[in-house]
Amino acid sequence: MELNIFSITLLVSGIIVAAISTVIIYRLGDSVRWFAFTMLFVSIWALGYGFELSVKSLDAMLFWIKIEYIGISMAPGTWLWFSLKYSGLEKYATPKILLMIFVVPAITFLMVLTNEFHHLHYQEVSVDESGPFPLLAIKIGPWYYIHLSFFYISLFLGILILLYKFKNADPVFKKQNNLLVLAGLFPWAFNLIYLFGFRPFGHIDLTPYAFLIMYIVVGIALIRFDLFSIKPIARDKVFEVITKGILVFDPNFRIIDFNPHIGKILEQPLPFLIGKRLEEIVGEKTEFESYLKQGEKMEIESSLNLLSGKKDLSIEYVPIKDKKGEPIGMMVIFEDITLKKSIQNQIRKQAEELKNLNSLKDKLFTIISHDLKGPIFGIRELIKLSFEGVITKEEFFEILPEINKNMDSVSILLENLLAWTSSQLKGEYLEKKIFDLDKLVEQQILLFEKITKEKGITLTLQKYGNLQVFADKNMIDLAIRNLISNAIKFSGQGDYVTVILKENEETISVKVKDTGLGISEENLEKLKNRESFTTPGKDKTTGTGLGMLLVHDYIVKNGGELSIHSQTGKGSEFSFSLPKNE
Repeated sequence: MELNIFSITLLVSGIIVAAISTVIIYRLGDSVRWFAFTMLFVSIWALGYGFELSVKSLDAMLFWIKIEYIGISMAPGTWLWFSLKYSGLEKYATPKILLMIFVVPAITFLMVLTNEFHHLHYQEVSVDESGPFPLLAIKIGPWYYIHLSFFYISLFLGILILLYKFKNADPVFKKQNNLLVLAGLFPWAFNLIYLFGFRPFGHIDLTPYAFLIMYIVVGIALIRFDLFSIKPIARDKVFEVITKGILVFDPNFRIIDFNPHIGKILEQPLPFLIGKRLEEIVGEKTEFESYLKQGEKMEIESSLNLLSGKKDLSIEYVPIKDKKGEPIGMMVIFEDITLKKSIQNQIRKQAEELKNLNSLKDKLFTIISHDLKGPIFGIRELIKLSFEGVITKEEFFEILPEINKNMDSVSILLENLLAWTSSQLKGEYLEKKIFDLDKLVEQQILLFEKITKEKGITLTLQKYGNLQVFADKNMIDLAIRNLISNAIKFSGQGDYVTVILKENEETISVKVKDTGLGISEENLEKLKNRESFTTPGKDKTTGTGLGMLLVHDYIVKNGGELSIHSQTGKGSEFSFSLPKNE
């Protein structure tokens, strides 16, 4: 073995590249590591070639050329695999593709190892003694062309992948990418020149030198400056992880791109989106298309009726412009806010209920402190004055009817208070059963018989059919009592209060009518919104408004819905239905 300037250069630079690539393999990430493997295989090629140029015998040259082909056969495959991994094309970087990439390199290496048996890679080999030192002269075989084709196809595929994926990338990524492309093209250019016969040093191939020079530069940049520490994330990966739905439109408002999540939001099959207009997906009667044509950045909230039901959506329109600021398309971002809106509505409803409960609580304290305290304290003072002789027996009996009237109001109020407290503080247990509704109403009419006679009101019951209902008897009893009491309260001399019970196919309808004062539009709206309020009746007596809240609540709990109709000066009508069976 005799070293010369060519072999020394290859051996020294090969050792340097091998050392750099080994450091990169251990220090840097997955995709860059594959670039380092390419460098390592090139360094094996260079080292083998350096020793080939140092030996004199044909057998020794053939031994070292076999070592060279560990690098020559494998370097193109690792380069192509690196390009796939670095560009983020993970869906192609599969074990199956990896196996396909390295099939030809593996066969090439086996061909070189066994060439003396078949001569498919090299037809003839000899030693050329014409130069300053012996060189290997080769006559190329058929497999060499297959290897060469794979060599260049892998090279250009890798370069095309890098150029395509980073053509619109940030300048930082473009610089990194351009250096990688140069690292691929520069050495192969030398190899191409060698193959076309331009050989200034005879049979000496300058390709390994070009590789080594380029890879020393790139390798030092990788280690010293962390050249590829800023690694781009592929656009596909970004689109996949975005949980909002994205549609990208061209200037003619046709879809040219989308992310996978849009299919879930709009419930559309993804393969059929490209080329469609927005109105073809969400419907022609929606306003989305008109917003799209405005070409302005905006955000709206709307709703769509889809297969799974109604969806609330937040839709953001973002114009896409070129470097000159000219519009080249529009990106529309969809976010499903159905759950969010539902929670907001629930919070709003709870806030409203809390507000009403606080209002009712304040009213309750007013009721207890005024409506209950007044009559009870009045009776106490009356009894006290009677004992002290201030009021005579005759005077006491004169006042007694008025006291009796107040006590009737107090008893109804107390019953309502207890019922409301039960429902609000500890909940209620519905004990539904079948009972005769007409008998319950007849008992109520008997209770109000005295007061209706005193006020000159005609209270009647009209009943039609079998009037058995399935409901909680106590709740319905209290609800009907409150309705009759209210009708009497707002009626006077000569007015009529009528309770009508009628059997329907599946329900029993209940109607309480009066010809009294009626209800104003303002108060009618309050009743429908279940707001607590009070107004004086014909005899100037006032209630608390608590009774109507209980009526609403109890009727709903028993499967009915309260309907109210009224005209000022003409009377009112309260109606609801109850189920006949379980």
